Amino acid sequence: MSYCRQFNQFDPLTGAVPRIPFVALGEIAGRARHLLRDVTAAQIIELAETVEWIIDSAVLEAAKQADAEDAPVPERAQRSDGQWLRDHIFYYDIRPKAGESFPHYHHAFAVLALWLVADANFSIQPELDRIGHHRAMVPETADVERQWVIAGRYAIDAMEAICLAEELASRHADARLERILFPNEGDGIEAAVKKRISIQAKAAAIAKHKTNRAARLRAIELYTTHNYPSVEAAAQAIAKLVHKAPRTVAKWLYAERKGRTQPPLDSTL
Repeated sequence: MSYCRQFNQFDPLTGAVPRIPFVALGEIAGRARHLLRDVTAAQIIELAETVEWIIDSAVLEAAKQADAEDAPVPERAQRSDGQWLRDHIFYYDIRPKAGESFPHYHHAFAVLALWLVADANFSIQPELDRIGHHRAMVPETADVERQWVIAGRYAIDAMEAICLAEELASRHADARLERILFPNEGDGIEAAVKKRISIQAKAAAIAKHKTNRAARLRAIELYTTHNYPSVEAAAQAIAKLVHKAPRTVAKWLYAERKGRTQPPLDSTL
């Protein structure tokens, strides 16, 4: 249901949520309230009205587009409010004022989840709806099965909304972390990360080169200070001391012996 002052009857921060027949409603409310910690009920109500306006504008825009294309006009009930909001909220600038931390996009979905929890609550317990919007759809005289079916639909939509809220909250946290790690990179964070990876790879290559050079110098030193029957024999003996393959050591030794062509090495070297 559209936002019809649900939070005037159901406190979004402390309102009790029934555990029967849908135990997940309490979990959804808890997850939404966690995202909305340190936010007042008045701020939540104000954001709920903004969210309702965005959804309503999205439905009207879709109707205009369908009419222009001579296509069937969509109705709000054909999609969940979470889907309408997901597809259109990023056209709007929902950002906190300087020095404030509310609202962000994920807060909008958390608020939507809470009002859908309230909708489910009023469908299960119509007598709680003092304003009467929900009782007009599901009166107190309605059979329990109908009450629970409608409440179940709201519960599913609420779960969708809180999952979207948590996904956006995770992205928001990642973006904050990137700004902390790369404060001077601006929009080039991805490029900065690649640059740092490249620097690390280059440093690793330099370190490997230094290790190889030291091993090569040691191998040549051992070769020139000892008598070996052949280069191949020297390579076999020295390879164990410099922790390199015999074939590699043999190449170093042949290169050191200037003017000598490297013959084919035995495959066991």
